[in-house]
Amino acid sequence: MLKEYKEIYKEAHNKAEQIKIFLVSNIREKTDNFSDYSGTSVVSEYLSLNQQELIVESLRNSGFETVCFIDEMDFIKNYITNNYYRNDSKYPIVINTAQKGTAIGRKSLIPAFCDLYGLCNTNSNPYVVSLARNKYHCNCILKSNGLPTTNDYLYLPNEGWLLDKHPNEGEKVIVKLNYETSSIGLTSDNIFVYDCTKDSFIKNLASQFNQSVIVESFIEGFEVEVPVIIGTETEVVLPVGITVDNQKDLGNQILDYNIRRDLKFGFYNFEKAQPEISVKLEECTKRVVQLLGITGFGRVDYRIDYNNNIYVTDIATNPHITKGMSFYYAFSENGLNYTQMLETLISLGLIKSGHTLRESFGYEKLGFYN
Repeated sequence: MLKEYKEIYKEAHNKAEQIKIFLVSNIREKTDNFSDYSGTSVVSEYLSLNQQELIVESLRNSGFETVCFIDEMDFIKNYITNNYYRNDSKYPIVINTAQKGTAIGRKSLIPAFCDLYGLCNTNSNPYVVSLARNKYHCNCILKSNGLPTTNDYLYLPNEGWLLDKHPNEGEKVIVKLNYETSSIGLTSDNIFVYDCTKDSFIKNLASQFNQSVIVESFIEGFEVEVPVIIGTETEVVLPVGITVDNQKDLGNQILDYNIRRDLKFGFYNFEKAQPEISVKLEECTKRVVQLLGITGFGRVDYRIDYNNNIYVTDIATNPHITKGMSFYYAFSENGLNYTQMLETLISLGLIKSGHTLRESFGYEKLGFYN
């Protein structure tokens, strides 16, 4: 449970009238002109209009002037050409959830732009954001440092198995797109016992989505998401257990594309249910985010087998901040409301940018560096 960051939201809350928020998001049925996949659309990663409105309402009710953009390029063009924003007396902070289209590393565009123009933002740096989207590279880094990952293999669209390494015959595996999140490209068909005849399925998936496919040993058991806050200290908010059909033991079940898209899953306080395993999860999560260099909000996902072994299965540098996701659930279990969660995110942005923006933009007068 939160201790170090229980009240950090007050840092931003008390200065809300001196801050201008740029909220950059992609909105379903509003954002247009983007590449997409057939079958499992990237739109599942976009905010609904109601979700965007809730974020904006929460920020404005707390006193933050908030300007919204539903397309990355609209924000970039508007900021470059509008001198008003750069000459404004308010301190600008960018909250970015946008990742338009299908290009690899697409979520790094806004953090990179912010770094170029010296804009405070709540994301990890662009390198870390892109690194975390490469599941295979992250697993290699974690594995080489003794952190618990599954066996994994990489299948390249035009070349086949990387270094000719593939699963053992009879090994139960799960097949994922190497660069995607929100279970894009993932169905129950992606779990099977491997033999060489399965290569055609893996090859077709790589060709269909035009990207590498990671094949991991499949872990039967429980699924847990661990939201984490990284500022001057690193602190786990709460290990959050995942349920499907109200079942905590998922067995062979996964959060496939349809389940995630339709929000057909639930949460429970895993720390209360399994305190000893939660200690292991917290220690591992802190090491993961430190090793990869994540800042602000992060999340590390796990599968836990029936012998209580934990395995890192995914890493998010931009976890969903909508009300129906595990980050808000973890905050609510800590007695904090939705607005306070958003204010915590903003406060972490201020912590990250404090030393780099002081001299360049002269924001000492706002009192952020007292």
